[in-house]
Amino acid sequence: MEEKAKKLCGYIFAALVLVGLVLVIVGMCTNAVSVGDEGVTLFDEGWEFIPAEVASPTFGIIAFIVALVGAVVLLVEAILRLFVGKTIKILGIVGAAVALVGGVLALVAGILLAGDLDPTGLLASVGIGPILGLIGGILAAVGGCLPLLKAFN
Repeated sequence: MEEKAKKLCGYIFAALVLVGLVLVIVGMCTNAVSVGDEGVTLFDEGWEFIPAEVASPTFGIIAFIVALVGAVVLLVEAILRLFVGKTIKILGIVGAAVALVGGVLALVAGILLAGDLDPTGLLASVGIGPILGLIGGILAAVGGCLPLLKAFN
């Protein structure tokens, strides 16, 4: 019975990592900055009309890619742990750190973009995308770190 509980915990943690990965992907494709009722995503075509020294979505895109890489590394580690039976702890630690840092950087990028587009802070605010990126990075990091604890081994 104890082996089934460990396997179930492993599946739950892998699902947590997968949910985090999906949230990071959805966050990258949704509004990075909200201006009134309208939203601006990182991949909108309107960024070329804004001077690069004012605002550029490049930092946001890189931050989301970092979070994606961390979540994918954690998903690979979870698959190895569940189906192959091999736990590579350094892969889980590095993946969790990268996913968490990527999520935090995604939120910072959203805050910077909103501040660059509207320095007064009256019109532009952080959209839902960077917040989803942060939540996804945290979920992936938690789902990747918990199986490494002694209580779940």
